Amino acid sequence: MTVTEEIKSRLDLVDIVSESVSLRRSGRNYAGFCPFHQNTRTPAFFVFPETQTWRCFGACAEGGDLFSFVMKKEGWEFKEALKNMAQRAGVTLEEAKPVNKEKQKAQNKQAGLLQAASDYFHQLFLHAPQAEGARQYVARRSLNEETIAHFALGFALDSWDACRSHFNMQGYSDQELLAAGLLTENPDKGTKYDRFRNRLMIPIRDVDGRIVGFGARTLEKDGIPKYLNSPQTALFDKSHLLYGLDGAKRGIREARQAVIVEGYMDVMQGWQAGFRNIVAQMGTALTEQQLRLLKRYTKQFVLALDADAAGAQATLRSLQVARETLDRDVEVKFDARGLVHHEGRLQADIRVITMPEGKDPDNIIQENPEDWPKLVAQAKPVVAYVISVATAGLDMNDAKAKTAVAQQVLPLIKDIQDPIERDHYWQQLARTLRIDERALRQIRLPEKPRRTVRREETAAPTSKPIQTGKKGHAGWATVPKKGRSGVSPIATDMRQADFLHQIIRLPNLVLRVNQKLQECGQTKVMDDDFLLAEDRAIMRQMYHLIGASPVVTIDELWDSLEQTLQNRLKFLLTLPQSPETELERISDTLVLSVLDWRLAKVRQLLSEVKHLLHEAQSEGDSEALAIYQQQLRELPVAVLQLNKARDAMSATSRRRAEDALNGRF
Repeated sequence: MTVTEEIKSRLDLVDIVSESVSLRRSGRNYAGFCPFHQNTRTPAFFVFPETQTWRCFGACAEGGDLFSFVMKKEGWEFKEALKNMAQRAGVTLEEAKPVNKEKQKAQNKQAGLLQAASDYFHQLFLHAPQAEGARQYVARRSLNEETIAHFALGFALDSWDACRSHFNMQGYSDQELLAAGLLTENPDKGTKYDRFRNRLMIPIRDVDGRIVGFGARTLEKDGIPKYLNSPQTALFDKSHLLYGLDGAKRGIREARQAVIVEGYMDVMQGWQAGFRNIVAQMGTALTEQQLRLLKRYTKQFVLALDADAAGAQATLRSLQVARETLDRDVEVKFDARGLVHHEGRLQADIRVITMPEGKDPDNIIQENPEDWPKLVAQAKPVVAYVISVATAGLDMNDAKAKTAVAQQVLPLIKDIQDPIERDHYWQQLARTLRIDERALRQIRLPEKPRRTVRREETAAPTSKPIQTGKKGHAGWATVPKKGRSGVSPIATDMRQADFLHQIIRLPNLVLRVNQKLQECGQTKVMDDDFLLAEDRAIMRQMYHLIGASPVVTIDELWDSLEQTLQNRLKFLLTLPQSPETELERISDTLVLSVLDWRLAKVRQLLSEVKHLLHEAQSEGDSEALAIYQQQLRELPVAVLQLNKARDAMSATSRRRAEDALNGRF
């Protein structure tokens, strides 16, 4: 039983409605004047105790359950209604993890220290005579004053204790400076000294713009390492950070694409030239946590690798392309197989571009800004990119070399989740190697060693357990048994759950579905189409997010929901995906699903009204009798319209499927 169903089981809708509506008995039900529109002649508002639902048969033509009533009556959002009704019913709501106040206080103080350090380094860069070399370096990189200010570039003095002394005088202890990564310690001697010395300081911010660490470039000709980052701290974790994301969020949304580069200067140069959708990865390989951050804003990621990473077959080793990045002393790995896995898990589109020989994004944008968008447009899907790299310069008369390439690329193809995409690359690899596809499919690959999958690797991003209802599934509602029409609400419930699953995965689907519904004379999908209060709330939030931005991601939806709705969302995400991959056919299926559940709803209502009519006749209730007779004239018309729309949609869907089949052969 979900939280909302438990609340409804403890509260009587008749009692709740009676507080604001004067109800009178009408057979087994209650009637009154609708509180949502002006009416004084006919009490067309009914409450049905058996099903704990209400309906206005007058101007509103609306209905629902306890939650829809109080939300409409009080003007509450779902969260407010849930909180108030739970309190009234004596139901304890599941809460987020309690905050460790001491830990939070320490982190806030560390963030304040890092912000102060950023200001300190920035002022040194702008005004200190010792920073002249840093200013000249930045000038050579052609960064202007606006860019310097936006990224708050700084300078660390060539001193072992200047930073330490400055912040000791500000009241910060050595231990706090160590925790923030501003000091380092010699474990043998126990001495502490400034971590950053004679370096260009680049503040690193999290997605919310809070400074969490620094990247520091040496200003010495042979300085090692070229780039020195903050150590891992309570705030600084390279695997969860992307440099420049705080300032690129809007640009990524607008471009519907994030370009991931390998250097801080690449990001700065792009920002200065007006390319505001560029971020830099932190660490040696792009992580799934970094991609999840980006997926809040887009589903298309483009990796920019320079020519060294893909210029020769020799660089492709074990499906990883490795090289030393510009201005770094670490080896950045291009993990093709990992990226294919990321694509499947995140339902993303990851592409790769190769820089021209001897160029990187920084100097390409400096020299010819108009070339940058052209280069990005040439990005290839990961597998296509690997095929092109692996076969570059390949001797097509060398059978063993062709086998070696196939053994490198086939694991990627087999890991692709989408069957059509997977088949496409089978064919592409066969054509590229000039071999029969059937021979390619006969190649046996070494079996991957099995490993134990930890629970946290497959769990949705929440620390709270899903509630388990009577059916053994999270999010199952306690629903009434079959109504008088013989239609079980469970079938409709699961159709609606599948609908939400599909549009959460592909938000633009709902726009296609609505267009097709309107073309066949039906209204667009609304929140009151759904049986469950949680589903109605999620649908409302989806429309809110779609209206605010052309790109809606699962993470963004997740973050916008409170705990009860996150539990329901988690269940929806476990439902199987549609076997279809073509958006037009998926939307056809969803339209038919909407028409089916609307038809079931109207037929159910028609059956109920017929029963209510007999009750009104036996009770001699002339007012109720008139309302039910009017409904018996209107509801069959609605059934005919829905059947007509469904037949038209079925014919269109069949025709589209036949056209696709004929096109294939």
